[in-house]
Amino acid sequence: QRSAMVYALDAERAGRVAERALQTLGELDGVDLMLSLADGGSAEAVVRSRRGELRFAPGGELMDLRGGRWSVEGELGTLRAEVQEGRFLSTEYPDALARIWSALRCPTAGDVLLSAAPGYEFVDWGGADHLGGGSHGSLHRSDSLGALLWCGTGPASRTARAQWSLRDVAPMVREHFGLQPDNNPD
Repeated sequence: QRSAMVYALDAERAGRVAERALQTLGELDGVDLMLSLADGGSAEAVVRSRRGELRFAPGGELMDLRGGRWSVEGELGTLRAEVQEGRFLSTEYPDALARIWSALRCPTAGDVLLSAAPGYEFVDWGGADHLGGGSHGSLHRSDSLGALLWCGTGPASRTARAQWSLRDVAPMVREHFGLQPDNNPD
């Protein structure tokens, strides 16, 4: 697996367990990014790496390539990002802020989420890995980017959007066939 989760099962010690896990995991080769919610809450995401720490939350002045707005503090180098003309850009981690926020806010997410460095794989407790095969991907572009081809539907050009995502496909297909949007995420 190219991603992993750490669950602190004892609610009374969850904060301490998560912090200890972050300290220990930060020293291991192959751990690229460590993700958590600040203070175990849900108001702010924290991304840590050997390059620094970045904190962010939805809402704010900074816009990503997909139009999301974010409040960001800390070391942009954590996500190998930069700000250009008020836009958050990270070619190493496409759509990084939205993907991290979504993962951390998932009801079944662990207390600490990990993204593996290129060339590394996390082995599960059963000893299984997927080297050379399919696995849950990391946030790195090597796991995140792929070809997206249209035939008979889709935009007039690739420049219609600054950054494309698989979640753009279903709405375009529904539009092509004249179907109503699915407003029920379940």
